[in-house]
Amino acid sequence: MIKLEISCESADEARVYLNAAQYHNLISDMCQAFRNAQKHGTDADVLQVVANFYPDLCTATENSTGAY
Repeated sequence: MIKLEISCESADEARVYLNAAQYHNLISDMCQAFRNAQKHGTDADVLQVVANFYPDLCTATENSTGAY
């Protein structure tokens, strides 16, 4: 059995740690999409990646409730 204990100042701070995997997934997905758009697409494709990920990035940074 593994027991994990996180000591934080607030519930919001704890949510950041608990959602770290989701944040990592969001960043990884965005990185892969940028790579593909740069390698195989046009500048318009890169801008479309920005448009697609912008709402999720805003949610992740403003609410600390997870990336998705």
